[in-house]
Amino acid sequence: MARSFNELSPRAQVLVFVLLSALAALAVWQALLGPTEARIEARRARLTAVEADVLKAQGVAARLPAAEREVRALEAQLRETEAVLPEEKDPQDVLRNLHELASESLLDIASFKPQAAIPRAQYTEWPIELGVEGGYHDLGVFFDRIASMSRLMSVSDLQIKTRTKPNGRGTVVATCVATTFVFEKTMPTPPGGPR
Repeated sequence: MARSFNELSPRAQVLVFVLLSALAALAVWQALLGPTEARIEARRARLTAVEADVLKAQGVAARLPAAEREVRALEAQLRETEAVLPEEKDPQDVLRNLHELASESLLDIASFKPQAAIPRAQYTEWPIELGVEGGYHDLGVFFDRIASMSRLMSVSDLQIKTRTKPNGRGTVVATCVATTFVFEKTMPTPPGGPR
């Protein structure tokens, strides 16, 4: 049954030659070009991933100017808030401000007693027992000026008593708790712990 290649008809020889050539070409293709094709596919997948990252980065870059404007606006708002809520308590500064306001309102400060600070979530309350003496309307002007201060301050526990001076003129003595607030830079930990 085994016949030699030379015994085959020329047509059969051509057919065997074509089949062997096709098998050899297929083997070369698999051996040499198969891994190259796999590398090309891997690089195409990587290219697709990089293009997606580029599109995402372009989207972020497009939003960057708006985000920068928002950051500048928030920083300006923070500076305004820090003016209203300073970062540290300064009894001398508060005393000086209250003394100036009392003098401008024609009142005398009779007592100034800082109390213990009361910590809150993002700020600290700093109450000060304050006593002033002067005219009733001057007292109203004083409280109006406190309300107009750039620094946030509230007045509570107000008690007003009349006092008659030896010259017969009446004055009022007012005691109150003037509470100012101090901003805490450290933000509280969000529920669930830090992110």
